[in-house]
Amino acid sequence: MKIVAMNNPPRIVFPKIKPENAVLDLRKSKNIEKLDKVYPEFDVCQSDPKSHLALLQIKLHKTEKLLRQKRRNLVEVRKSLDEQWKDLDKKEESLRENFCHFDTFVRENAEKRERASKKIKEDKLLAMQRQEEINDCQAKYIEIKQAKFEMDMKIKEYRIYDEFLDKVIETSDEFTSNQDMINRYLSLLNAKNYLAKLQEDNLRALETARSDMMKLIEEKNFIIMGLNNQIANLQSRYENANIKALDCEQSVIHIKNHAVRLMFEIDEVKSSIWNVYVHMAHSKKHPVKIKKENIEEQMMYIKRTLTELSKVSQILKKRSKMNTKSEKSKSKSAE
Repeated sequence: MKIVAMNNPPRIVFPKIKPENAVLDLRKSKNIEKLDKVYPEFDVCQSDPKSHLALLQIKLHKTEKLLRQKRRNLVEVRKSLDEQWKDLDKKEESLRENFCHFDTFVRENAEKRERASKKIKEDKLLAMQRQEEINDCQAKYIEIKQAKFEMDMKIKEYRIYDEFLDKVIETSDEFTSNQDMINRYLSLLNAKNYLAKLQEDNLRALETARSDMMKLIEEKNFIIMGLNNQIANLQSRYENANIKALDCEQSVIHIKNHAVRLMFEIDEVKSSIWNVYVHMAHSKKHPVKIKKENIEEQMMYIKRTLTELSKVSQILKKRSKMNTKSEKSKSKSAE
């Protein structure tokens, strides 16, 4: 055994483990107290049925006592929870009612605010309209006042004419009142207006006739210009037609001359064919049966005769060759 001095106590060294493992060991050590106590075998009574039954009765008594305690606690907790639930239901109901009232209050306030804003806008618009009407009325009042002033001035100006009319009535026997003079003036004015209107209608009709005449002249000028253009085109076409006619006449003359030459050549060919036919017929001592106009038959006869002559010439050539061969063979045999 090692002796350690008191003045130098040994240093405590803790094992290096993770904190979570240490906390786990601590929780396990605390839970050991809650576990069932296990006594050693020497401290337990010998296991016979009566002692075992007594131990079980003791454990049952303790368990029933603990169960009654738990039930009482459960009843108390249940009452507390029921009271809390009732309190929460009351609070929920009151909150729901308050929320409904608040929602209704908010909607009413929004509707009131909307109505108030709409009313304010309508009042502002109405105030602007009334102000505009007031301004229009003031302008009309000023215009009417100015017109009244001008009419008063005109009345002052025209008063001398009224006095003049009164003097005319006094001096004249034709008019008895101002109305007669006014009627006479109105009739003369109507006659003047009628004559002016008649003159204006006549001038308008004259202007219309003049414009129609100008349009007619312009249309006829356009027609004449179009006809002149047609005449020029027709003249150019006529000249081109004359040139083409002259060319056609020259072509016709050329064709006629060519046709005459061809007819002359055809006649010569026909006469040559006739002479050849007659000569062949006399040579073969055949009668001249084919007419002079039937050129086809004459040509067929000539063709047959030429064919026969070619056959005869071929036969003669063969015979001459055979004769030459026989003469050569004879000469060789004689030698």
